[in-house]
Amino acid sequence: MNKRILSVVSAIILIIVLVLLALPYYLGIKAQESLEEQRALLAKNSFLIIENDQYQRGWFTSTETLQMRFKPSFFAGIQQQLPDNVRTVLQEPITVVNHVRHGLFADGIRPVRAHVKTEFKFTPQAEQTLARFFGQEKPLKLENTINLSGGGVMHLEVAKFNYEELSGIKINWQGLNTLIDYTKGFNSYNSQTQSPQLDVILASKGQFSYQDLKLNSHTENGHTSISLGNSELHIKKMEFEWKDTDDTSIRLDQLVNLVTDLQIGAFINPNGGSIPSKIAVDDLFFTTQTSEQDKWINSIGKFGFAQLHYGNDDYGPLNIDVSAEHLDAASLAALKNKITQLSTQKLDNDQLREAMVAAVRQEGLGLFTHNPLFKLNSFKFQMPQGMVDVHGYLTFKDLVAGDLQQLNLMLDKTESEMDIAFPQALLESIAVNQARSLFTVDESENSSEALEDIDQTIRIMIDSVIKTMQSKGFISVENGIIKTHLKVSKGKLTLNGKPFTLESDNDDPDALEASAQTASASSSQP
Repeated sequence: MNKRILSVVSAIILIIVLVLLALPYYLGIKAQESLEEQRALLAKNSFLIIENDQYQRGWFTSTETLQMRFKPSFFAGIQQQLPDNVRTVLQEPITVVNHVRHGLFADGIRPVRAHVKTEFKFTPQAEQTLARFFGQEKPLKLENTINLSGGGVMHLEVAKFNYEELSGIKINWQGLNTLIDYTKGFNSYNSQTQSPQLDVILASKGQFSYQDLKLNSHTENGHTSISLGNSELHIKKMEFEWKDTDDTSIRLDQLVNLVTDLQIGAFINPNGGSIPSKIAVDDLFFTTQTSEQDKWINSIGKFGFAQLHYGNDDYGPLNIDVSAEHLDAASLAALKNKITQLSTQKLDNDQLREAMVAAVRQEGLGLFTHNPLFKLNSFKFQMPQGMVDVHGYLTFKDLVAGDLQQLNLMLDKTESEMDIAFPQALLESIAVNQARSLFTVDESENSSEALEDIDQTIRIMIDSVIKTMQSKGFISVENGIIKTHLKVSKGKLTLNGKPFTLESDNDDPDALEASAQTASASSSQP
């Protein structure tokens, strides 16, 4: 009896030992499958090329070696403006070595498939450049724990550094940490990114800084290449300061292009006009939420800040809440791919603007022809002159491709309603600034008086037009705030329920005569 029990116990122990010995090999196979899924996902990106891939699988440990480099089109539009040492790092290949430990307890007492530590190897040229910033510290650290389910957790860390040159360039970077919790095949994942601080001083050019950057997101796959989920970006404080505001190499549009995927900077400051020497933003936030219903995409975006210090003026808070419903997913994906392609080409702002407009008319055509609904749920912006408050919607009903070529046909199928409120002082300020750009005043003792005369004339003319529109019921004015309800339907525009046409106002002899008389009286005053 004792021998029989001993034999059974021995057999059980033998089976357990065999399983424990075989399990690491089996988990090594499953770990390789997981890494192949991640490598396939990496190969689909728009900025990296995987040039070589080798996988050596052992019983308890394995090694994967990848060689990759940034595509030549990466930052194509701004590469020539980057410092030489940065271009060196971007142009050199990077060797990525994944050291894989597979087994139930490869990451401690919690059972997993494998634990992966990634080693980044740079060429001697790139290594020399990186050493100037990071010293002996490894610039990048990446660990990946692959769970039994095939999902896992990645932890990426970019080391901090404090760099300084004799030329006066100083960079204080407090590092970055990213945690990614992903499901099998990266069908969905949550990410959390934090970067405490960055301070950049560009000698005599100026400086830039931010504090407490946080980015959290949830991403999941849909039926198209459009990523679904939500994201939330928050930056406690951002500051920009330029020492030489006449230096046309510093442009607001290029700055925006650097930090956006949509290249919207092509539509901002196209002529490189001067901007204030200092801009600061407090509590900047940007959130998105994208969902899918059949073949349609619904999206919500919120953007704002607590305060904007723009030169000598203070703005804020700003709160924008917009949404888009019933967007054709296939057209949105095609437009996204086209814009990504455009961002890798060396185009100047004029060329980029034209190419993007063409892309909207071609790849993005379906976004307008499937009855989309765009909502401005809220736009509230506190300006020095007062509060701007706008909300409403815009939709296109039964629009076809040919309608986009003729404005009147497009307007016939446009439906929109907006409630608008803004300070009269803001309208006057805009008109005065526009007028000043049109007039040339001799630099003399009386130049300031001449400018004041122009400003006063413009204000009187604006006030006259506002009073005329108020008397006709197009607008209401209360405590210096202009309000109206704008509606567009079947090609007709109404303000506060009254049909409005620019031609009728321009042909109003009373309004024209009143404006001319008041302007003449003002300009003739000593």
